[in-house]
Amino acid sequence: MPTSRSPRTADAEPEAAPRPRRKYLRADERRRQIILAAQEVFSRTNLQGARTRDIAKAAEVNQATLFEHFASKEALFQAAVVEPLIAAMQGMHERVHAYQAADTDEELLSLAQASAKIHIERLIEVFPLLTASLFSDAALGKTLYREQIVPLLKQRGEVLDGLLKDAIDPEFAGLALFGIMFAVAMDQTFKGRSEDTSDLARQLVQFAALGFLKDRDPA
Repeated sequence: MPTSRSPRTADAEPEAAPRPRRKYLRADERRRQIILAAQEVFSRTNLQGARTRDIAKAAEVNQATLFEHFASKEALFQAAVVEPLIAAMQGMHERVHAYQAADTDEELLSLAQASAKIHIERLIEVFPLLTASLFSDAALGKTLYREQIVPLLKQRGEVLDGLLKDAIDPEFAGLALFGIMFAVAMDQTFKGRSEDTSDLARQLVQFAALGFLKDRDPA
């Protein structure tokens, strides 16, 4: 006589584990979560190589939710990469105005060093976004540099104009200082360094204000 089988025999299909419920977030919080995930994905790939499904997975949402917040991958790139980069550079420009408030050379150097420290730290922070925005797509990088970064560099040069020697072009000074800080950020990022930014800022200010060659004895 056949015996009744228990619902949990050895060959029974295992019950599927219940799917965890997604944590409820307000719309602005969900948007921020997607942006943070996109920054991570864009910084290790590029605009063309990044896939929206990978960004959605990193943000722990589905692609439909992602596109509820951003109309396209390009719109997400603008919000996650370009806008934070420009905001960081605008903040660096605003701090340059502190130079004009100095009454003595010592105060000027102190203000410049404090400002340079903030600039270096901020550029290190946004370096992955900077490289993604400038170099992941040639046309996008060219447009971004010409239309948004160059005007900021010119503005910085204008602020420095009253402090520079007559032979130094203000626009070149702004470009040169940005280039040095870009190189420092690249070195710190690619070499995995975590040097004291106060010392880096001190050296940058000494380099800009006093040069880097030893004084030569008069002939």
